[in-house]
Amino acid sequence: MTSAVLLDPLLLLGADQQHIVTRAQLRRLGVPSGTIAHRLRPGGPWQQVLPRVICLQTGRLTSHQRLRAALAYAGPKGRAVQGGEVLLTGVAVLADAGLPSAGHPADLAEVDVLIPGQRRVADRGFVRVHRAAGAMPGGFERDDGLWSTTVPRALADLAPSETGRRRFRALCAEAAQRRHCAFGELLDQLLARPGALELPHVAQVVEDLAAGSRSVVEGQARELVHGTGLPDPLWNPVLFLDGRFLAVPDAYWPHACVALEIDSRAWHLSPADHERSLARANRLTAAGLPVVRTTLVRLRRDPASVLQELAALLATGPHGPHARISWRRAR
Repeated sequence: MTSAVLLDPLLLLGADQQHIVTRAQLRRLGVPSGTIAHRLRPGGPWQQVLPRVICLQTGRLTSHQRLRAALAYAGPKGRAVQGGEVLLTGVAVLADAGLPSAGHPADLAEVDVLIPGQRRVADRGFVRVHRAAGAMPGGFERDDGLWSTTVPRALADLAPSETGRRRFRALCAEAAQRRHCAFGELLDQLLARPGALELPHVAQVVEDLAAGSRSVVEGQARELVHGTGLPDPLWNPVLFLDGRFLAVPDAYWPHACVALEIDSRAWHLSPADHERSLARANRLTAAGLPVVRTTLVRLRRDPASVLQELAALLATGPHGPHARISWRRAR
């Protein structure tokens, strides 16, 4: 009878928590330390996955179990974690949001968690710990019952440990393009992180965002133009013809009335987005604006031809309906 009484709550707890429990939970259920040690023995039915965290089954953990185990490990010792006390952040959040550059959730080598700044928890195993500089941000409970930061906060937490400049830029662009956050919200999160601007990859993204650049492709184009001595354009400005909306080109030089359009299917979310990009360039041309059209491949393999085309148009402007065009900066 004692064994049945013991196992029933364990089965319920395991099913509710995907078989991930803490030692403190087991002790509260009355499981003796000796029983825990016996079941964790080599070849036993349980496994220790992190300090204080046990899986009530053997075998490889699922991606969800790894996330749950990371939150359990980073939680307060001796009591259950309350909602929002510990949050998933970093790549785990970005992968769950479906950002291509973050990879698949099942392939994560590390799980990032955010804890209050005064807590003392070290990185261990596959868990990478981040500490909130001030108050813990507001998190939310996901559909699977785990608590998470927002996507822009996850990007800000990832920034200090992310060494891949191109990948971080791609993650920021993907987050906004897939409408997980506004560019202004992302910019605020990055600027609020102490020392972030001292990191070259973060400073580059902040500079891109402040200038209006909204994708990796546009960021690369911006670097190319900026390094040649050509005037800096407006990136993603809203153009008006005679006060009526015209288009939002990738780049626009207001003094010469010249636009740049970069066609890259890799950065369009659907065929419809690609068609809208082509329609936008056609509207600009129909309105009389010279439009330099290029692709990502041409921009990388033959940048000189793109720059020569731009330089010629900028030197001979203003063109077309220059006096009838007004603009507003990207937001």
